[in-house]
Amino acid sequence: MPSNMTHLLLLLLTFLSLVSFATTEAQDDPFYLYQFCSSDKTNPNTSFQFNVNNLLSNLSSNPTGNAQFYNTTITGETPSDSIYGLFMCRADVSSQLCQQCVLDATLKLSSECPLSKQAVIWYEECMLWYSTALIFSTMATTPNSTMQNSGHVPNPESFMSLVFSTLNQTADKATIDNKKYFATKEANVFGSQTLYCLVQCTPNLSPHDCRTCLNDAIENISGCCEGRIGGRVLFPSCNVRYELYPFYTIPSSTSTPKLLPETKTSHADSNFSEDPVYLSHNCSNKTFSASNNTFQAYHTTLLSNLASNATSSKKFYKTNVSDSVFGLFLCREDLPSGLCGDCVQNATHQISLKCDRSFHEAIIWYSHCMLRYSYRNFFSKLEISPMFSELNTTNKDKEQNFFTVKLAKTLDQTAIQAGDSDERYGTNSAKLNDLQTLYTLAQCTQDLSTEDCKGCLGIMIGTSIPWSRLGSIGGRVLYPSCNIRFELFQFYRDIDKTTGTPTPENVHLALPCVNVF
Repeated sequence: MPSNMTHLLLLLLTFLSLVSFATTEAQDDPFYLYQFCSSDKTNPNTSFQFNVNNLLSNLSSNPTGNAQFYNTTITGETPSDSIYGLFMCRADVSSQLCQQCVLDATLKLSSECPLSKQAVIWYEECMLWYSTALIFSTMATTPNSTMQNSGHVPNPESFMSLVFSTLNQTADKATIDNKKYFATKEANVFGSQTLYCLVQCTPNLSPHDCRTCLNDAIENISGCCEGRIGGRVLFPSCNVRYELYPFYTIPSSTSTPKLLPETKTSHADSNFSEDPVYLSHNCSNKTFSASNNTFQAYHTTLLSNLASNATSSKKFYKTNVSDSVFGLFLCREDLPSGLCGDCVQNATHQISLKCDRSFHEAIIWYSHCMLRYSYRNFFSKLEISPMFSELNTTNKDKEQNFFTVKLAKTLDQTAIQAGDSDERYGTNSAKLNDLQTLYTLAQCTQDLSTEDCKGCLGIMIGTSIPWSRLGSIGGRVLYPSCNIRFELFQFYRDIDKTTGTPTPENVHLALPCVNVF
C-alpha cells in the first residue's frame, strides 16, 4: 500500500482541485511564495512516507466552512513514524480561496518534497507545515523566508520608523484577539499615500509566544527590507507584511455593488485604435543658446535616427550622436510594427514642435509609444520623473473601495511578469464579477535590469496611485522608465507566444460607458 500511496494522493488532490475549480474560478488563484523541504529524508515506500501522504490528504480535506486553521497528527507504529501537520489561511480570505490554497499546497509538497521529514510552504493566502517534531503550541522562526519590494522610498529613515511603529501597533492588536491572532492597520504616509500592515500568528500559540514571534519577524524587516516600499517576513509560526498598496480586505459595512465604477475614457483611447493618442509631454527648464548649432544639429540627427529605426520590428531602440545627445523610443510590445513606426514618426515631429531643439531634454508620451532625448546619458538608469497620470480620484479620503485590493494584487503580479520577461512587458486579466473583467499592462524600457524594472513599477504602484482615494477602475501612470495601465476593457492585443506576434482577433472592442527634469 505505501508503494502506491504517493501516486494515489497526487491523483486525489488533482481531482479535488479540478472539482473545486468550478466554485473558485471567479476568485483569485492562490499565489505561491516559497517552500522549504528538509534535507533529512526518508526512504521511498516506507510507513513514514505513507503517513506523510495520509497527513496531506487529511489536511487538504479540512479547509471547509469557516475553518481557516487546522492541525492534526498521524500516529505511526513507532514514534519516529509519527507526523504532525497544520495549515493556516489568512484570516481575510474567503473559505473557497482558503480551500483552493490548501489543496495547491498539499499537491505541491506531495510532488516536490515527497520524502522530506519536514516541509513548509507559503502562499499569499495560506501556509502549510508538517514535521516529525511536535509543532503544535510551539513557536518556530525557522525555516523562514524574507521578501521585499524592489522599489526604494525617498526618505528611508522616517519611512522605516513609521513602518516599525505601525507593525508593532498591529502586533499588539493581533495578540488581543487570541482566537485569530490576526490584525491589519493603516497609517498615512507621504501626504496622500497609505501604509498597509498585516500580521498573523498560528492560533495554537499563547499570546506571549505570538507577540515574541512577531517581535522577531518585525526585527527581521530591518535586515531584509530597509528603505524598501514593501516587505514581508515568513516564519512557520507567524508572518508580517507591509506595502504602500492594499493587499488585504478591509471589512466594510457597505454592500458590494453589482457593477464596479469605471473611469470614462475617450473613444479614441477606448479600443485598439490605429491612431496614436497624444497623452502628454515635458520639456526641461534648461535650454541651449539658439546659437549652439552643434547641439541642434545633433538633435536633428538623433530624431531622424530614431524615426528611421521604428520602421522595422523594433519596439525599443536607443542611440546617441557623438556621445553628446542620447535618445530612445519604446513602443507597446503588442503593437504591429507599422503602428509603432507611425507613433514614433508622430512623436519625433511633435516633440520638435513642442520643445524646440534648444531644450536640454524632453519626453513625449502617446497611447502607443514614448520617446525621449537628453544631453546626458540616461540609458539603463531607473528614472521616475517627470511623471504623467490619468486617474479618477475623489476629493477626500474615503473608506477603501473593495475593488482596490484586487486591482493592486493584479498590478503587482503584472509588474513581476514584466520584470521577469526579456521584453520587460506583461499583461494580465482578472475576473471581478459575472459582468466585468479587469485588464492590466505593465512595461519598462528594455535597457533596465530585472530588478530595476520591478523597482520602477513597484514605486509606481506604491507611491503614484492614491489608493485610499481611487474612485473608479481605469487609468494609467507614466514614468520615463516604466508605465502601467488598467481598464475594464481589453485595450491591448494578445501576443502569440509561439510567434511573438499580436493576435488582433482576440481584441475586445468597447465603447467608453507636472514635475520637471
